[in-house]
Amino acid sequence: MPSTARRDRGVYLARYATAAASAREPDRAVEIARAAVEIAMETRSARMLRELGTLERAMRPWHDSPVGRGLAGVLAPVNEGS
Repeated sequence: MPSTARRDRGVYLARYATAAASAREPDRAVEIARAAVEIAMETRSARMLRELGTLERAMRPWHDSPVGRGLAGVLAPVNEGS
């Protein structure tokens, strides 16, 4: 897959995860975020990192719950590298 298509896929996955969080499906959001983070680590796309930040904000209602801590763990590699 061309790198531009891979970056686009990562951006769309991050947006999809945010949509899942907005639909009050935090477990699904974290599951989708795993795939987006994998691509973000490979590409270091600034646009994708912004979208993952949007996801993080959308998941704030769950930040103290196990799923919220799970998201923090998923996002840790990209947050540490930022």
